[in-house]
Amino acid sequence: MFYCMKTTRFTIDLDRVFDERLSNLAERKHTSKAEIIKRALATYSFISGQTPDDSGKKVSITDEHDKVLKDIVIP
Repeated sequence: MFYCMKTTRFTIDLDRVFDERLSNLAERKHTSKAEIIKRALATYSFISGQTPDDSGKKVSITDEHDKVLKDIVIP
């Protein structure tokens, strides 16, 4: 059986620099700009849902030895 998922189309305005970053990321990941935006939204949604009040919480990027390379503050 074939299921068709309804989609919603959005139009967003990006400045040239942001569009270039998005294009470069999509190219490096071998996917579309839309897919990069979907992944970003899914990631933000997941992280935001991890604590009831996520204001000021941080996500850390670590190396293989758990040394923190970068902290990202979640607004």
